[in-house]
Amino acid sequence: MEPIFTLPYSEFCVAQQLARLLPASQGYSLYAPVSRQQPGVDLVIARRQRRRVRVACIQVKSSRTYSSPRATIRAKKSFRYETWFNNFDCPPEADFFCLVALYPAVDSAQHRELGTWWAPQVLLFSQREMRQFLRSVRTVGGKRDPMFGFGFNQADEAVQTRGDSARRYRDFSAHLLPLRVARLRRFLSA
Repeated sequence: MEPIFTLPYSEFCVAQQLARLLPASQGYSLYAPVSRQQPGVDLVIARRQRRRVRVACIQVKSSRTYSSPRATIRAKKSFRYETWFNNFDCPPEADFFCLVALYPAVDSAQHRELGTWWAPQVLLFSQREMRQFLRSVRTVGGKRDPMFGFGFNQADEAVQTRGDSARRYRDFSAHLLPLRVARLRRFLSA
């Protein structure tokens, strides 16, 4: 008899992206904890160099993606896709946080844009960056906002649409996983 082990799709999605960006041929290994009760640890990425192993614990948070084909009257900026993440307390066990949004990669005529029906958008934050960001998530009235979100029209952009009391529409595109993988490599090489 074999035990059944399941992995939430958001974690699988991040693991798949990390395995592509940090391949085993370069000394990287990816692990998922068997216990789902590990605070702050959804995935572990390791790198063995000679006799030393360096690891990074990754917490994965996911959001639904909402499509809006046209702008609303209240919105200053209109985005094709919007995400809403629950605000959370930053667990100290996590070295990095991945925010995942799965969106329909089809155009209005229902043609697949990326060769698949669904595509992930993954943002990567370090522990320090996530703590700082979550402290800044506020309502217009200055209270802690229970939600935050990002909007995007294409896969290579991420703009904060909720959780900014000044409504500045801050650009977080530089936090997209493919652009941040060098930071993860440095952490695993230190």
